Amino acid sequence: MDTVLVFDLTGPMAHFRKYYTNTSALTYGFPPRTVLMGIVAAILGYERDTYYEVLDQGRFAVGVKVPTRRLVQTVNYVRTKKEDLLELRRLARVPGTQTPLEFLLPASGYPTLRFRVFFAHPDRGIVVETARRLREGRSYYPLYLGLTECLASAHYLRLVRQGEYEVVPSKEIVTLTTVLNATLLQDFVLDGSSIPSRLVRERVPHSFGPGRALQPPASVIYEAAANPFTVRLRVEAYRFRFTGDGIATETDTVAFLEE
Repeated sequence: MDTVLVFDLTGPMAHFRKYYTNTSALTYGFPPRTVLMGIVAAILGYERDTYYEVLDQGRFAVGVKVPTRRLVQTVNYVRTKKEDLLELRRLARVPGTQTPLEFLLPASGYPTLRFRVFFAHPDRGIVVETARRLREGRSYYPLYLGLTECLASAHYLRLVRQGEYEVVPSKEIVTLTTVLNATLLQDFVLDGSSIPSRLVRERVPHSFGPGRALQPPASVIYEAAANPFTVRLRVEAYRFRFTGDGIATETDTVAFLEE
């Protein structure tokens, strides 16, 4: 990888709908790869359904930086069938549908959700332009965490060039701070010092095909309580260190979601 952009996504609440639910809308505990593609597309100003092929070439990683909790709230959806459109244009009442909706919220003591995103692309210009827009606070479209009601902010952290991050060889013991694609896992390492408390495995959307057709999902593992977990991987991992004025060095060890 030539250049990696690192930024944080924050917001008061989120809903990343699980693709296999219908009667109730459940949420993932982190933004899946398809959501991250949409975030980058919104920053750059790509129109809907125009960016899948371009951004699918990119590499994405995401870490849960704040513990989360969940809240189920019943919401009213307005019915928009063809026979209702005339009534809607007249601002008349139409039948609605009540659906349980699960929201992701920060755990007690935390003001907002926070997800750390790592983005790389074979076209370095795309990464650099995304970084420039984040530094200037000029996202082309508004950002949100899954739903338009869940507004988000993106905070630029760093543009890391090759040689400024550490490459960890495969099969070495690493303590990950990001979501892991399960196909990259060799085995867990439980040494008693960093046992995760809320380790979750889920199937999530990974990419889109032509016509927004969902491609086969990926199985991922993550720590919902925002704790690191120790593993051996079949692939290389990447270690990033961040420093700030008067702030101790922060280290993220990352596994990208692509196989």
